[in-house]
Amino acid sequence: MEPKLRVGIHFDLDRRTARLEVRGMVTEQNCRVLYVLVRRANSALPGLTVLLDLRRAAVTEDAMAGLVRSSETGFLPVPVVQVKGGTLAPRQPSILAPA
Repeated sequence: MEPKLRVGIHFDLDRRTARLEVRGMVTEQNCRVLYVLVRRANSALPGLTVLLDLRRAAVTEDAMAGLVRSSETGFLPVPVVQVKGGTLAPRQPSILAPA
């Protein structure tokens, strides 16, 4: 498995979803990049359902535990986006786990 992350972002505006297709090795160290991308996808169009597609990635146990925790609690360990009139908290990602 290649050590670099490759992420493709696909927006489906009809269904109001953004799918982040991840390839490579996801570790606890580089997992922060995925949290930032989830936050950015949500800030592009607030209210989108963000789907983190890890089916073509290898994920360490620690990284998967953190991603699942974020999915369940809605907490992303990245700053909240400041927008006019308040803050935009990112929605929790849904996860398609690796095989």
